[in-house]
Amino acid sequence: MKNEINGELDAVINDRGLLTSPRPSIDRPQLQHHLAEVLRLLHVDLNDENLLDTPRRWAESLITMTSGYDFTDVKKLTTLFRKACSAADEKCQNLVVIGGTFKTLCAHHILPFFGKFIIGYIPNKTIIGASKIPRIVEVHMRRLQSQEHLAHDVADTIEHIVEPNGIAVWMGGVHLCMVMRGVEQESSFMETNVLRGAFLEDERTRQEFMSIVNRRGQRE
Repeated sequence: MKNEINGELDAVINDRGLLTSPRPSIDRPQLQHHLAEVLRLLHVDLNDENLLDTPRRWAESLITMTSGYDFTDVKKLTTLFRKACSAADEKCQNLVVIGGTFKTLCAHHILPFFGKFIIGYIPNKTIIGASKIPRIVEVHMRRLQSQEHLAHDVADTIEHIVEPNGIAVWMGGVHLCMVMRGVEQESSFMETNVLRGAFLEDERTRQEFMSIVNRRGQRE
């Protein structure tokens, strides 16, 4: 079991797509059974030819979208991602900015929300490989989340790993819990900022980051 866990951790750092692969620890037949019962309680006709395999497909999609729960040990994650770090130049005060996309499930309604992220940090002694920050986002987005918690979880993890002089996380997302239910506003859009260290204390650093957000983070 220990070797299996170490292999899973190595797969995360080496970008081998572990977070979308099968999870042997999950009792699939039991999960599928309960999801079929949920559909029956909603008066869904599971004999419909379009729904015959729906409980299994639903189970598999949930297993994939919650795979981040297999990686909740902060110390292990920190140790893992530090393997992808290198020493920063002593004179390096550059703002390192990396962007990408996220998609996750709302913790309140189990409906998707998705959008863009932009993350910046001011190196102290360590920098991390550019491809690893989206992997850190992926670890956290594959859990039931709120956008606020997702942004803070990502900031916490990166802060533990590289111990920067400052970190900033911006996320902008569309929430289907606001589009398909509740206020039912198709144009609803939510932005979240987490600013720490130099980004909170130094206005020039903060403005530099926010100018990047304004240029690159706006919804297309």
